[in-house]
Amino acid sequence: MTGDGPGGMKILASFNISRTFKSVYGLIYLLIGIIFPIILSGILLFSLKSIVNSAVGSSVVLEIIPSFIPLAASLGGIGVAYLFSTDRSNGVYEYLIATGKIKISDIFVSFSLVTVAVVSLLLAIDISVISMLVYFTSPSLLAKMFEFFAVFSIPVAYISALLSILAMLSWTAMSKVYPGVNAPGGIGSVIGIIPAVVFLVLIIRVIKPSEIILVAGLYSLSLFIILFLLLMVVIKRMSNETMLA
Repeated sequence: MTGDGPGGMKILASFNISRTFKSVYGLIYLLIGIIFPIILSGILLFSLKSIVNSAVGSSVVLEIIPSFIPLAASLGGIGVAYLFSTDRSNGVYEYLIATGKIKISDIFVSFSLVTVAVVSLLLAIDISVISMLVYFTSPSLLAKMFEFFAVFSIPVAYISALLSILAMLSWTAMSKVYPGVNAPGGIGSVIGIIPAVVFLVLIIRVIKPSEIILVAGLYSLSLFIILFLLLMVVIKRMSNETMLA
């Protein structure tokens, strides 16, 4: 499972992708991420079926349902962080780093790639099923929903999950290991839901319906810039010695 440079990172990523889809934690959180938005979307669509084609009903659907997906993505990626936390508690990465075959940046990037794989599967299933629900309840909203998915749900789902995993990995890597205490899920899951929640608040209180798509695109771009800057700072400040401490 080791190798110099990018090769070691790729091998590590492939190994952890396989583990994620086979482990209990990985599968449980992936299923939560898949089931959660589908059930909530179904309840919302069928409960509002009589008014969903009205101005108020369509506005509610277009504002709320796309926000379910980034929330689900951050939940779906929690299992990835638990794998990292378990490995670190068992001394796996300390050993790999000590051999000089793997750097801490390789570990961060490899788990980011695993998170992208998990979110990609989650998005493929969630968007397909939710689109079918929208088609059967209110087909006139489908085109606008796809537009919202493209500029907000999909990019923010990836960004939310990566922000979540970045927080979890940073927390776990920089903290001392105490049996039963070093669990990163709480802080990461909270950070992961913030982007979607903030946007919901903006929609309800600030953004005009005619400006939603434009603002959603700018919001996604802003989050990407924040994620990129945070990733650069974390990788630069994180040292192999921190993990070995």
